[in-house]
Order: sequence, then C-alpha cells, then structure tokens
Amino acid sequence: MRTSRRLLVIGYPSRLVADHRELLAAARAAGFDAELVAPSRLGLEVSGAGEQVVLDGMAQRPGRDSLPEVVLPRGVNRPWPLLRQILGCWQRAGVRVVPDVAAAELCADKLVTTRALVAAGVPVLPTVGVAPGQGVALPEGIGTGELVAKPARASKAAGVERYPDPARVQAALGAPRPLVAGLIDHHVVQPLATSAGIDYRVIVARVGHRMLVPAVTRRHASPGGFVTDGEVEDVHDPSREVPEVVEVATRAARALGLGFGGVDVIEHQGRAVVLEVNAWPGLAAEVRGRQLAEVLVEVASSEPAS
Repeated sequence: MRTSRRLLVIGYPSRLVADHRELLAAARAAGFDAELVAPSRLGLEVSGAGEQVVLDGMAQRPGRDSLPEVVLPRGVNRPWPLLRQILGCWQRAGVRVVPDVAAAELCADKLVTTRALVAAGVPVLPTVGVAPGQGVALPEGIGTGELVAKPARASKAAGVERYPDPARVQAALGAPRPLVAGLIDHHVVQPLATSAGIDYRVIVARVGHRMLVPAVTRRHASPGGFVTDGEVEDVHDPSREVPEVVEVATRAARALGLGFGGVDVIEHQGRAVVLEVNAWPGLAAEVRGRQLAEVLVEVASSEPAS
C-alpha cells in the first residue's frame, strides 16, 4: 500500500524544460511527490512469472511504495513503441496514466487518428495513406488541386511538403529514399485546406465528466508559408469567437478518449475540420506559466484508474 502520492513525468530533461518545471511544481502543490524520469531509465521485465516495469534497475511491483499513483508521459514520440508497452503494464497494475495509453496510441499515427475520427462522425480533411516507394498512385477522390503530404508519425511539422497537383506528389513519394533505422514511415496525403496558413490549437481537458477548453490559440504561417509556425495569438472567448472550432475539438477528444490533448482545427470549404491531434501538446509555460500544467494535474487527479 502506498504511503505517499507519487507522480512521474516521463520526458527528456533537456527538452521542454519550462513545461517540466511548471508541471512538477503544480504536481507538488497538489500534494504529489513528483519526479521527472527520462525514458532511458525505464524498462520492461518479462518472464514466466509475468511482466513488470523496471525503473533504475528496480522492479515496480504492485503493493509496494515504489509503484507510482500517476504517470504523465510528455513528448515521447520516438520511444513510444516501447513506452506504450511500459505504460500499459503500469496501467494494468492500477497506475493512472494521462493520457490513457489507448488514446495516446490513436494519436500517434495521423492515419489512425483520422480513421477513428471518421468512425465517430467528426469532420476531417479527406486523407489517403501511402507507403513511399516506386508505384505510388493516388485515387481520384483526393482531388486535382494543391495537396499536402507528411509522415504519418512525425511531429512539429517535420517532413510536411506542399505540392501543386497529385502528379507532383506521386513523383516525390515515388522517388527512391533511404531507410531510416530500417524504416520508411508511411505518409498521409490531404488536400491543402482552403484556409491554409491559419489554424487553431485547442487544448481540451476532461475533469471528471466535464470537458474543458482551457486555451485556444490562433496560429499563423510565416509570410509566404502554409505551415503555422509564425505568429500565435490567444482566442480570449473561444465559445463566442470560434464556437464551431471548440465544438469540433471537444468532439474529437471525446471520440479518442483523450483526457488531455491538443486538437488542431482548420477551416476547409466553409467548415471546421480536425487537422491532427497531439496527445502531448506543449504547455507553453514560457507564456502561460503554470496555467496548463495545473489543468493537466487536475485531470490526473480526477481520472479514475484504468
């Protein structure tokens, strides 16, 4: 039986430094014994007796003080295939993981995310998934105008490219390319949204049965670009200023079972559609201080163990 409330933030000490600082401070203020743990300190021991998470070489067994109450993975895209298994083991042992492992898995691949949202009736951009290589061909339904192609598992706009027509996409994705760590990531191809250059990041949080929207930002592309890496401004009254954006984002979070996340929404042909969903959105601590960190800790405190 635990004698203290232990919370682990899983992340890299050299990245998201301000976010981690505020998240740990918010957790401690809420009564947790909080620690930042690098993914490399974790392992999964598997034997005939079962499986258990290993931290710093020590097994984290149920019923011991060492088993955390809450685990918050943050920005762990690269080690996710291993961490998914580690976090799943913890979750089955009664540890609260935010976001839930199944929800984070749905967000890890843009094609998987899109399929789940379509199944739930949430509006999205038309999407085609392809594996780069000789013979790539796109269906007519993707349209004849400008298209965007991007790796399905990338983040922070890595590898996003714009093309004037399907023929250029097919030529680019059909060109030989080297394996990276033995892989070629599959890509998603989508029409260039009619409002490309402006989108919204909606932070959605589930506290108990309430779905909250603690922050909405309007993001702009740099001059001449289409990726929204330029000016960012707060939407101060989202429910009044961008009600459709908020509604679509909260529907997406519910459909994915996401307790805390960032939903990117863009306007296409006169309606708000989901562009992608981030299970580990930045907390913008440099600008917002502890605001979103406190919301995430509140979510972690209110969610029932899986």
